[in-house]
Amino acid sequence: MAMFPLFFFLVSSLSNVTAICGTIIKEEFFLKNTLSNLKASSRELKNVYVLSFCGILLALRVVLGFLEITIGDAYRISFSALPVSLGAYMFGPIPGAIIGAFGDIVTLIIKPTGAINIGILCSKALSGFIIGLFLYKQPISLKRTILANITVTILCNIVITTFSLCIVYGYPLMAILPVRIVTNLILLPFNIALLFGAEKLVEKMKFPKLKISK
Repeated sequence: MAMFPLFFFLVSSLSNVTAICGTIIKEEFFLKNTLSNLKASSRELKNVYVLSFCGILLALRVVLGFLEITIGDAYRISFSALPVSLGAYMFGPIPGAIIGAFGDIVTLIIKPTGAINIGILCSKALSGFIIGLFLYKQPISLKRTILANITVTILCNIVITTFSLCIVYGYPLMAILPVRIVTNLILLPFNIALLFGAEKLVEKMKFPKLKISK
């Protein structure tokens, strides 16, 4: 019986995410050539420039992770997702997922706070992957950036992370869910503004064009 509210929450949240994705596809904000972009994203990792820049973003992700505000094990306020999202925007879902996952691993290695939570690790990787699906090789769009962040907030931060905390640490769902929803909703507009501003900045800085092998 204790798992019923958790199951109901998971199913209802996933249905909301599905509805959002349906709206995105209907309005043609989702990638039309997802498979080709995934292949292009994987080829980015063959470029030394990309690997170097991903290393910088990974280091920035770790540093920002140390500056997060932690309230117990269930509540964290942090902007460490920005380097992950920026890497996903620039180089695609594959590097985005790698930066997200390794950022969490390196942070735990340098500053151990317990065992690796596989669910949270997958959530971090998936967040970078999703941002890359929305933004990689796409014109800069505030609406697309908003939709990408909303999807990550619901699916990764609220659903998967909350589910993982309940399973691994035994937190009662209804004890942590309201606060997690509030904290994520508070952070959402900041994450959107920071990422959109970073996209504009990268565009103005005119980084060297990458020669991606075909």
